[in-house]
Amino acid sequence: MRVVHLSNTPVAGSPGNIVAALNRHTDIEARHVVFNTQAYGTRTFAVDIDWRTQRDEALAAIDAADVIHLHQHFAFEETFGADLPRRFGTRKLIRQYHSAPALWAKHDRELLTRIVTDPVPQLVIAQGPERYYPFARVVPNLVPLHDERYRPAPEADDGPPIVVYAPSGGASAWKKRWETKGAPQTLALLRRLERKGLCRLRAIVNTPHDECLRLKQHAALAVDECVTGNYHLSGLESLAQGKPVVGHLDARVQAQLRALTGAVELPWLDVRLEDAEPVLRSLLGDKRLRDEIGQASRRWMETYYDEATLVEHYRRAYFDLFEAPDSFGVARFQSHADHWRAVALHDHAWDARRRVGTPWWRQAADAIRSAVKGVPVLR
Repeated sequence: MRVVHLSNTPVAGSPGNIVAALNRHTDIEARHVVFNTQAYGTRTFAVDIDWRTQRDEALAAIDAADVIHLHQHFAFEETFGADLPRRFGTRKLIRQYHSAPALWAKHDRELLTRIVTDPVPQLVIAQGPERYYPFARVVPNLVPLHDERYRPAPEADDGPPIVVYAPSGGASAWKKRWETKGAPQTLALLRRLERKGLCRLRAIVNTPHDECLRLKQHAALAVDECVTGNYHLSGLESLAQGKPVVGHLDARVQAQLRALTGAVELPWLDVRLEDAEPVLRSLLGDKRLRDEIGQASRRWMETYYDEATLVEHYRRAYFDLFEAPDSFGVARFQSHADHWRAVALHDHAWDARRRVGTPWWRQAADAIRSAVKGVPVLR
């Protein structure tokens, strides 16, 4: 079977990892076509086929495919062109989401509904966004554990321990619900620890992915994100590299990880941003502790998160498109209460933290702006 993945951006390298794992470990022949390989500027990722410079190769891959695997929500008219879907013919389509639908819909409820109820079979990563796609099949974000850049390496010993943190942007912890790693607040905490001589901070921004991995390999510990209750591909990378990884996973994310992997214990050091300082101080002051936790991180990834095993979720999905199409589009929430537990319960907890973490004058300004725009204020 041949599968071609199409994405507007590199999607932080996730589709590339999936394609590589399919080619390494299965009988699926996979390619990945990216419309805008430079979408993140100098934060670049390895790309299989660049639509803009390798158009003929991209079209040949699409023509040869049995399955078209789309990533994220995008308009063909603005990317690959409105004529491309006509080229798909009767090929099977499947779409995978890596972000919450509000990233595209904003406050457009009609668009949000169209995204979530799209009749094309859906996949969603087993991370924070999963709860917003009740008709999607949950799949893992893959990392190549045995690539030498993902293997453990000794931490640098020429100064205070290095802490790595890779914010995807500058959004505040309390300004956005999901598309944030809380960069301003997290960096303020880590810089305070650095000023006290407890660590050296390596905030990785606008850096090619290959260089990012090599920088992280020699860190003492990594901060994923301690704000939303989610984890990220960067956290999985650091776990694979045998690092202690500090991050906050809410109960829904933890449940999805356990269901996906079969693990009971999870390797993240689960701590909210507002509680993180004493945990970081303890880790920074105890190399033996860091070593033991880092070794456990790598063991967990080898035991529960080996791509050779997890890639079967994708292979099975492709065959089910032909053999069991009715297995897609089945609602995963059986009641109103199930949906409330998955979404609203955790939103309420985040909103309570937001109110504590946001100065009163900022709350007032946000309320005024929301009223002017006609957007309801969170209560």
